[in-house]
Amino acid sequence: MNPKMFRALSIFILASFFFSQTGFSLSIVKISAHEREVKSPDYLKASVFVNLTANEFAIATGKKLNLIDKIYFKIIQHKIRKDLKKNPDLLITDYFDQKKGKFKFNALWFIIAAFIGPLGVLLAYFSHQQKNGPLRKDRINSAWLGFVFFIIWFGLVFVF
Repeated sequence: MNPKMFRALSIFILASFFFSQTGFSLSIVKISAHEREVKSPDYLKASVFVNLTANEFAIATGKKLNLIDKIYFKIIQHKIRKDLKKNPDLLITDYFDQKKGKFKFNALWFIIAAFIGPLGVLLAYFSHQQKNGPLRKDRINSAWLGFVFFIIWFGLVFVF
């Protein structure tokens, strides 16, 4: 594979990845009479949670559940049913740990580190973003992923 074709292919892959991460979607939400009956999810008892259907839970949280989420929802309900036999006054908040968060990929820090390498990782460590910006650990993890991409890209372009 010649170098010009390889560079063009790597730019195409990077551009397609970037544009796939920044897609826009529009949805219209209509509230029916049945959806208004679901109460607020704050401080739900586990006994109420185990009797919810996946659709009722989606309405209460405001997020549509995909197939994997529905399966996971049923697994969680099954585990809570077992724990409910031991402690009938169990609350859902006992299961939810707000400090433990999931990693959210940040495309901006990935691209910064992918283009400028180790400087991008250092910028991620020392940048101070607004309160509504990405979490520090998320931007650092995204920058490290971008740095790994930088190493692979740098190796392929300049070594071969």
